[in-house]
Amino acid sequence: MPLRRLPRLLLVTDPAYVDARIEEVVDTVGDALPPGEFGVQLRDKQRAKEAVVALARRLRKATAARGVPLMINGDLALAREVGAEGVHFGENARGWASLARRVFSGWVTVPAHSDADVVRAREEGADAVLVSPIFATPGKGTARGLSALEGARTRGGSLAIYALGGVDATRARQCVFAGATGVAVLRALLGAKDPVKEARAIFAALQPSARNLA
Repeated sequence: MPLRRLPRLLLVTDPAYVDARIEEVVDTVGDALPPGEFGVQLRDKQRAKEAVVALARRLRKATAARGVPLMINGDLALAREVGAEGVHFGENARGWASLARRVFSGWVTVPAHSDADVVRAREEGADAVLVSPIFATPGKGTARGLSALEGARTRGGSLAIYALGGVDATRARQCVFAGATGVAVLRALLGAKDPVKEARAIFAALQPSARNLA
């Protein structure tokens, strides 16, 4: 499949929300934003594999129809099966980025909870890092702050840098100024009363022209 650049806004799914809600957000936001600017990462470490596979197939159908890149968390075989544009490997999967490069033509992303993680991701050939937690996030430890993005940009070379953790429309612009290529969100969209409105606000904050408004 031809790969475009990575999307600026990435939705990471959360099994705390029912599948119908996840699919609703993917459908409506995917319709609202320009093709390729919004992406979805399927992340579910709680449910049985059969349920995750079923959701992956439904999301693949919905995202393909809207020009929305799909990434699969931690399952290279499933990513290949559904024709996903990317795969994300967790913090305990060191070396998998290098392996994926040999058998997978899509994007490879990994988490970065330290500057050392960013350097490792670059050396292993990843395309992007999800740097977190930038802002306070329930259950995710101490917020690292915007300096984590500055450090990632300095050490990441050509890596795309995503800000993850407490990011919303009011904070997205700060992340861009600190060095982020884009942002990854969960509750900002899945928990929003109006996900489309929130997605549009985040997307607007990520545009180069937004720098002149700060």
